[in-house]
Amino acid sequence: MALRPSSSRRDIIIIVSIVCAIATILSYRTIFSEDDSWRAGNLPSVGIESTKTSVSPSKPTATSVRSSCDGFPDTKDILVVMKTGATEAYDKLPIHFMTTLLCNNDTIIFSDMDMNMANHHLIDTLEDVADDIKKDNLDFDLYRLLQEYRRLGEDPRQLREGPNGWNLDKYKFIHLLLKTYKYRPDVPWYVFVEADTTVIWDNLRTLLNKYDPRRKYYIGSPTYLDIEFAHGGTGYIISQAAMQAAVGKHLDIATKYDKEVQGICCGDRMIARVLREENVQLTRAWPMMNGEKPISVPFSSSHWCQPVITMHHLNAQEVSQVWNFEQERKASGITKPLIFMDLFNHFVKPSLTSQRADWSNLSDDITYKPPPDDDKDKLYNGRKWSEFTDLERASPESPEHCKKVCEASDSCFQWQHHDKECNLHLSIKLGSSKKGGGATWVSGWRTDRIEKFQVEMKECKDGVDWSAKGP
Repeated sequence: MALRPSSSRRDIIIIVSIVCAIATILSYRTIFSEDDSWRAGNLPSVGIESTKTSVSPSKPTATSVRSSCDGFPDTKDILVVMKTGATEAYDKLPIHFMTTLLCNNDTIIFSDMDMNMANHHLIDTLEDVADDIKKDNLDFDLYRLLQEYRRLGEDPRQLREGPNGWNLDKYKFIHLLLKTYKYRPDVPWYVFVEADTTVIWDNLRTLLNKYDPRRKYYIGSPTYLDIEFAHGGTGYIISQAAMQAAVGKHLDIATKYDKEVQGICCGDRMIARVLREENVQLTRAWPMMNGEKPISVPFSSSHWCQPVITMHHLNAQEVSQVWNFEQERKASGITKPLIFMDLFNHFVKPSLTSQRADWSNLSDDITYKPPPDDDKDKLYNGRKWSEFTDLERASPESPEHCKKVCEASDSCFQWQHHDKECNLHLSIKLGSSKKGGGATWVSGWRTDRIEKFQVEMKECKDGVDWSAKGP
């Protein structure tokens, strides 16, 4: 059945677009840039529909002078490249326009559908994928539906429960590189993030000041398949020299790699694949660039005195909360780098208690669970059930038993009990509320052990640790 446009849905889309435009305009106060090399083109019109064009996205000549941008670091040598999808854009991008992207110098946003959101143009990353790749490819089912929705003016959010967007997303990475270089070939630093990533700008600026963009750099948080590559959601950084070598000299890379990406899971791996052709290896920046958010960070000696540069999987409320925390620090005259200890003290410590029901604190380092009857020799934590102590074997029986086995360990910070399973954790996580599964989730923290750890870390008086590690 052919899709028909809905007048009521079009009305809602128009209203939402106008509201976004008004909110964005009210949040900006305009002054002209002194650097006329960043000339702006005409801003696109408001609305979900737009005409595809090969014209480069316009560079802003204006910047906010709201108090929230006072003291914002110099970012004129940085291009932010944000990747999203049309089904999530209206939910995830507006908060970035008011926070993460409010004060930076230049941003390009790529999606899987050409559209405008207020005065921001979202570029269709996949329009140049060859027809022989798209044709009869189930990975592009969502893309075809999105183009039909765009033609009819339908709300793309209706497709969130449709075809798997993950399968489509992996094709974006190579074309994102190509289009970014096409629009901005001479930027010293390219910072690639996603719509659920947040950036601590002062720390990013400090990190980049340690490197020369005229040398080839590919910086990020390492993850591994057959090769090491930077995790895309955490964000990754490519220097001008690396971009020119990998993309500027090889503008036909899509022809080579679009077929290869069909057989792999993850498009961010392809970025490393392209850069390796020019002998550009990953420069590790973990845990500074990390895939967690405040409630899931494993606070320990590896996540304490280190600066926070990026975090991942944040919803709109969490992005706002982190931004507001930054503004509070600045208003208080704090100029030290924001480190993990600061996140812990602000977001986690006030919520810690000895025990909480209907809560998962994400404990999963050590598991105690009776083996199934047909597999009595099943290994847990590298040991058979029969090798556990009486205290350990009793731990799944109740939250109280689980708590006891944690308290008996010198390395246990917290525990979690659910449905005859006890989990311990060797770092500190807050987690979130959780119900269901046929049994109550109960979590607890060893607050005395946590306080002792904080004393041992001496409030990071030995300095901020900018050294990179591997997860």
